[in-house]
Amino acid sequence: MDSMKLRYLIIAFLFVLTGTTVSAQKDTIFFPAGDVMYGEIKSLNKNVLVFDTDYADSDFHIEWDEVKGVVANSLLIIYLEDGKRYKGYLRFSGNTERIISYEESTENHEITLSNIVAITTLEENFWSRIKISLDAGFSFSKANNLAQLTTNNSVSYKSDKWKLAGTFNSVYTNQDEVEATKRNEGKTNFNYDVLGKLFAFVGMEFLKNSEQNLDLRTTSKGGFGYYVIRTNRMFLQSGVGLANANERFGGDNPSNSNSFEGLGILEFDAFDIGDFSFSSKVSFFPSLSHAGRIRINGDVSLKWNLPLDFYIKASYSHDFDSQPLVDVPKHDFIFQTSFGWEWD
Repeated sequence: MDSMKLRYLIIAFLFVLTGTTVSAQKDTIFFPAGDVMYGEIKSLNKNVLVFDTDYADSDFHIEWDEVKGVVANSLLIIYLEDGKRYKGYLRFSGNTERIISYEESTENHEITLSNIVAITTLEENFWSRIKISLDAGFSFSKANNLAQLTTNNSVSYKSDKWKLAGTFNSVYTNQDEVEATKRNEGKTNFNYDVLGKLFAFVGMEFLKNSEQNLDLRTTSKGGFGYYVIRTNRMFLQSGVGLANANERFGGDNPSNSNSFEGLGILEFDAFDIGDFSFSSKVSFFPSLSHAGRIRINGDVSLKWNLPLDFYIKASYSHDFDSQPLVDVPKHDFIFQTSFGWEWD
């Protein structure tokens, strides 16, 4: 009798344990080959689905194109190509590949996975919304003892409706019989989704460049942007606004200037090209205070993603000023190669 009771207790325990495990596995991912993965959706961004399971120490990173279907019992915020934003659940019948139904309140909508460009969960904690990247590069030439050290750092936090990001880049060059040059640049940006593909932005930029005798340029900016293209493979966005530039020049004839400028922005990112990602951004600042003056800042980078979140990056930055306020070259550019690590 005691053995029978013990057997029933064991069966009951296993039943409770199994039920607990199944309930913890909220979401299901289906693959074309018939494989199924159980766990919890963490996010979808730049064509990569982050998926957490109980049997792995780290999250799985799955190419969105490799997913056949999704069942999501977690409450999700889903962003579509056309800029629409929904809150609800995902269902998959298995009859048609990559077509799922989307449940919002009492309504049911049928969509394809390719139309979904981003997913976030309402249960995400603070740290899961942060992205950090750190990289550095060093080069040395014995012939003239030319040494150059570069660093690039960025951090961002993304909520359901807004994103806050900051970057800091530094270049230090030293060479025999030539005065050392320094270039430090920092940027902060805040974007807020207004409606569909439209967003508002404000930010500040800081630049100190000994090559241009620029002790400090502080640029405050604000305006509106629009996602011209936003898919799982790339995005193209544009923006217009106003800016205020406060410049302090050094050298033999120190001077200060404060001017108002227009602002035009064009940014393109491609992130589904194998292990590579490409980004570029051009900013135009036509002066409203100095007739005929226009500043153009351009940045281009190519990143090769390595295992364990490491990467190698090559980047190019170019600054142009049609009418410098002091006697310095109109053009200034830097080319950097660096090795870094990213926490995403």
